[in-house]
Amino acid sequence: MRLATAMIEDIKVRVSAEQKRALRAAAVKQGLTLSQYVREVATKAAARAAA
Repeated sequence: MRLATAMIEDIKVRVSAEQKRALRAAAVKQGLTLSQYVREVATKAAARAAA
């Protein structure tokens, strides 16, 4: 999933190496890059918070 408009700013997330490995593994399982996976998770979380 890619947003139609470019993101105005980058968001940096600090995680441990272990957490990054786990996130990357979850992304690979879904056929996504780490960036795509984090974007999708953030979008879903924002939708839940707005509901």
